[in-house]
Amino acid sequence: MLSRLKYIEYPKEVRKNLIERDKNNKRKTRKKKKKLLVFLIILLALIIAAAGVFCFFWYRSRSNMHPNGDINFDPGDIGLDDDTAPVIHDSGKIIEYKGEKYYFNENIVSLALMGVDKNTLGTDYGAVGTGGQADTIALALYDISNGKINIAVIPRDTMVGVNTYDKEGGFIDIKEQQICVSYAYGDGKKTSCDNTMRSINRLFMGIPIDYYLAMDLDGIPALNDAIGGVTLTCLETEGRFTAGQTVTLSGEDADAYVRDRDMSRVDSDTARRARQKQYMECYISQATDLIKKNFSLVGTLYRRAMNYTVTDISLDNATYIASTAISNNLSVNDFKTVPGKYEAGARYAEYHIDETALFEMILELYYTKQ
Repeated sequence: MLSRLKYIEYPKEVRKNLIERDKNNKRKTRKKKKKLLVFLIILLALIIAAAGVFCFFWYRSRSNMHPNGDINFDPGDIGLDDDTAPVIHDSGKIIEYKGEKYYFNENIVSLALMGVDKNTLGTDYGAVGTGGQADTIALALYDISNGKINIAVIPRDTMVGVNTYDKEGGFIDIKEQQICVSYAYGDGKKTSCDNTMRSINRLFMGIPIDYYLAMDLDGIPALNDAIGGVTLTCLETEGRFTAGQTVTLSGEDADAYVRDRDMSRVDSDTARRARQKQYMECYISQATDLIKKNFSLVGTLYRRAMNYTVTDISLDNATYIASTAISNNLSVNDFKTVPGKYEAGARYAEYHIDETALFEMILELYYTKQ
C-alpha cells in the first residue's frame, strides 16, 4: 500500500504562477518528450549494468534475490476455449503447456525501467498529480548465470489495472487505464515507482518485479557522454549519417543516431532498431574496456546516472564486485515488445495486449523448457 501523501492547496496566485510556468515550458517539454525513447531507458540499464550494479545480486543470498515476494503466476483463462490451458504447479514455478514442461528460472533478476516525462523527478511544490507519467516503460531481465540481458518493452498506452488514489493519497479503486498513468498516482519518485510496479505485476500475470529505476528527461545527453561518446560504423545513410562512415557520437548526435528514421520507408523502424541494438552493444563494449583500464569509472558512471534517477537498488557493494560484471561478458540477448494492438479509445489511444501471446512471451523470458 502506498504511504499517504501530503496534499497542499496553494493560494490562487501560486496556482496561477504554476499554470503560467507550465504554459511557457510547454513547447520545450513536448520537444524533449519526443526524445524519450525506449532505447534511451534501455541504455540506462546497460550503463548501470556496465558499472556492476546487476552484479550486486551475486553478493546476495538466493533467498533474498527477489525482494518483492514469491511468484504467483496466474494466466487466467488462457487456452480454456481450445483445450490448451496451461497446468500450473507450485504457484507457477512449474508449468505444463502444450505438451512441454517449463521451470521458472530463479537466476533472473528483473528491473523495471521508467522514463518520466519531466525534466526533474518529483512533484511540483508537493502537489499530488504533478509528478508526470512514465512515458517509457521496459523490463530489463538479467540472468546472473550467463550475463545475458533480455528487454521487454511495454507500450505506454497498454491497458491494465491501475491503483488510483485521491488528492490526499487515499486509495480509491483499481481502474483499467494506460499503464503510463500509474506513475502519476504518487510522489513522482518512490511511491510513483511502486504504483507502476503494481501495474507491471498485473500485466505480467503475477510475476514479481524485483527492482525499479526511473529516469528524467535531462539524463539523456549526460549519460551518453559519460564515457566520452560511442564510436561505431554507421549501418545506413540516414539524416546526418552515411553508411560505412565511422563516427564518435556525442550528445545530440547519439540521440539522432538511435532516434531518427525515414518515415517514407516501410522498413524504417526495423532499420532503426538495428541501429539501436548496435549502439547498445558498442556502449557496453567500450564502457567495459574503459572500466578495465580505470576502475574508478564505475563510481563515475553510477554518480552520473543517479543525478537523473530514483531507484531502490543498493550499491554499497557494487564497486567491490564490479569486476564480476566485467568478466561475465554482459550482453543484450534480445529485446521484445509486449504483444498487442492499438485501438482508438474514447479519449486516447489504447494498446490492448494479446494475452496468449504475452503468456508465451513470459514463458520464453522467465522459464527454461525441459
